[in-house]
This record gives sequence, structure tokens and C-alpha cells, in this order.
Amino acid sequence: MKRKLSSYRGMTILEVLVALAVFSMVSVALLSSMNNQVFGLQLLENKTFATFVADNQLTELKMRNVLPSKSWVTGEEKLADRTWYYRYQAIETGDDALMAIDMQVHETKKYDDPIVTIRTYVYTKQ
Repeated sequence: MKRKLSSYRGMTILEVLVALAVFSMVSVALLSSMNNQVFGLQLLENKTFATFVADNQLTELKMRNVLPSKSWVTGEEKLADRTWYYRYQAIETGDDALMAIDMQVHETKKYDDPIVTIRTYVYTKQ
């Protein structure tokens, strides 16, 4: 039982090229999505550790019962095998019994673009 050659049907070169084009577009979209997720995860990790540093420094100020000056005070802290640079200053409020403290955490000593900025309030009257 022999079949004629014309009865067998395969994919034409045009169909193969269209399939490859669709596959490549889907692959590029998938890789772009994965890249965005990795970048977002790194950003979230940086913000989390920077928030830990800010909270640690604010807690230390409160435990030492130190009121900061109105000019920036800078420092650095090691956390998660990295050095984080922080600065804080006091901000006057309309109430003499309250003082605001701004705390910023940065990745570099340039202090130009903070990862995290936290403002807290302390009671100054004893």
C-alpha cells in the first residue's frame, strides 16, 4: 500500500517562520517580566533594610534620651553585609512640647537620594 507523495502534509517554511516569530515575541515579553520582578525584589530588599537602619537609629536616640540638633547629624551602620549611611535632624513644630525628627537612609555618602525617609515625633517636656 503506497501513498502518493502529495497526500503527506507538513509545515511550510512560512508557517515555521511565523511560529518562530510568535515564540520569540512571547519569550522577550516573559524575560522582560522576569527582569522587572528581579528589579522590584531588589528595590524592596533595599527599602526593608534601610527601614531597619532608620528604626534602629531612632530607637537608639530615644533610648539615650538625646534630642538632635537642627543641623544634619550623619553616621553609618553595617547591616546585611552592607554599609548604610544615615542622617537625621530636628524639625521644630508649632508645639513647644513636640519635636519632629527626620531620619534618612542612603546607599552612599553623597546623601542625595534617600532610600527611606522617616519622620517621628518626640515629647520634649519633662
